Amino acid sequence: MHKNNSLTSEIEALISNPPPHWQVLCQAIVDVSRNCVLAVDRRGCIFVANAIANEKFGAAVRKLLKDIIPSLMNLVDKTLMDGRRRVVPSMQVGSNEYRIVVNPLKLQAELVGAICLLEESTEFEEVAKQMRFFQHLTSELEAIIDSSSDGLFVCDANANVIRVNPASERIHKISATQLIGKNMVDLIAEGFIDKSAALQAIEKKKTVSLLQEKDNRKIISIGTPVFDNNGSLISVVVSERDITEIDNLHRELEEQGSLTDQLQSQLLQMQLADLKTHKIIARSPSMIKVLEKALKVSTANSTVLITGESGVGKGLITNLIHKNSSRAQKPLIRINCGAIPESLIESELFGYEEGAFTGAKVGGKPGSLELADGGSLFLDEIGELPLSSQVKLLRFLEKGRLTRVGGTKVINVNARILVATHRNLQDMVAKGTFRQDLYYRLSVIPLHVPALRERKDCILPLVRYYFDYFGDITKTRKRVSRAALDALLSYSYPGNVRELMNICEHAIVMSDTDIIDQMDLPKDVRNDSPGPSILEAGWPKGLSLKQILENVERKVILQTLQTYKNQGAVAAVLGVSQPTIARRIKKLNIK
Repeated sequence: MHKNNSLTSEIEALISNPPPHWQVLCQAIVDVSRNCVLAVDRRGCIFVANAIANEKFGAAVRKLLKDIIPSLMNLVDKTLMDGRRRVVPSMQVGSNEYRIVVNPLKLQAELVGAICLLEESTEFEEVAKQMRFFQHLTSELEAIIDSSSDGLFVCDANANVIRVNPASERIHKISATQLIGKNMVDLIAEGFIDKSAALQAIEKKKTVSLLQEKDNRKIISIGTPVFDNNGSLISVVVSERDITEIDNLHRELEEQGSLTDQLQSQLLQMQLADLKTHKIIARSPSMIKVLEKALKVSTANSTVLITGESGVGKGLITNLIHKNSSRAQKPLIRINCGAIPESLIESELFGYEEGAFTGAKVGGKPGSLELADGGSLFLDEIGELPLSSQVKLLRFLEKGRLTRVGGTKVINVNARILVATHRNLQDMVAKGTFRQDLYYRLSVIPLHVPALRERKDCILPLVRYYFDYFGDITKTRKRVSRAALDALLSYSYPGNVRELMNICEHAIVMSDTDIIDQMDLPKDVRNDSPGPSILEAGWPKGLSLKQILENVERKVILQTLQTYKNQGAVAAVLGVSQPTIARRIKKLNIK
């Protein structure tokens, strides 16, 4: 007993007064630590304290631990009592949280003190937070992979399967356990797949797409390589999708689309065949294209700008668009912008309220736009619209709302705008007489109607139509002489269809006999000889009208056949039945 007490006294003396070199060595060792390190003897007196402990708590050799960190002394006392190591995950010391570790200090199996380690909890919390984040991210990725409707599987850099999602199991009708761990080379050899996007992605070190065929199914497979920060390949992610149903659906849609195109073409031909009821006669390819486009745009609500010389039939095109649209049962309101005084055009378009100006009606008056609600408004000669009214029209086109002249109430109007002009609006925009923004608003769908002189094939059918039309009105039937027909076919028609109609009416009325001769035509037609007429250029003199008409008919049928290729379409375009076309082709010996 005396011997043990003597040893303890020696140890305590050594701790209290360590050799200088030993103290320097210990201090150098503990100062390396980033955490607080304290060593105390059995009395709780500090004999080792590193720089961090001194900085944070003022700990120093020969100071008592209970005076510096009282809460820590309680742990130390327990360790000095039973010699056991103690760890406290988190303890408030001062203003910070610390992880505390108290280790018993033994020399020659004798408990002589304790060593305390204080680690700030912030570092551990940050690590724990990052771990929780990565765990959450991993869970999310797992959920995304498992819930994906596309098949997904992952291979390592050697093409060994390491992950398979449920969708991929369904696509291949095999469980993940049968695939994981296998190499893609072996799976190809076993006939599981015919080719591997993973192998190609590993070989080429880039994303690869390929089409696999299995059990009469088509599977598109995309292999994407994954690289680490050093550019080394670490894995390959392969996505798969069974496109068999999509491919079949695509084929069905193509077939339905083809059928729809056929039905639309037949409907268009039927509409073209019905053009005569709209007083529209078209035989030249250029005019037929205009009418096809007009019928096509009739199904939309877009603004249409119809251009062309005066008299070409812009108004008839407008009728055609409106009558074939969903607005056909609603009104088509017409305004000629050039026929209304500038002072009245705004009130005519937008209406006015009572008292808006001198002479205004009691109760006001709705404008043409309001009257066209649900239907269409045709603005003829739009180039004559004053700039002040152009601004209000542009505002209406942008918002579909208007305010009457002299009023404040905003009125919503649903009207389709159709406009026409014989002027070059682009030139007017350049000169500043027409607003550029309004021009763009109006020209959503431009339609140019060619002049009659540019569609000579239409002249003869138009002549026949108007001679019959005015013959019905006057209750007369007259034939046309060769000379008169020659003059009519060679005339340039500066006034276009409107002039041709007037010429036919003039000839029917002025002819005193059953035969319309050249002298029954207006002077301008008789004197206009721009060059050889169609008859002189194409047929020798002496032919009868019947022979001339047959020649023209042959030419028209041939040209239409070249465009439409089949007799049904030709019949629809020319406004006759298919059997009639078949008989005419046979009679005229058309090959």
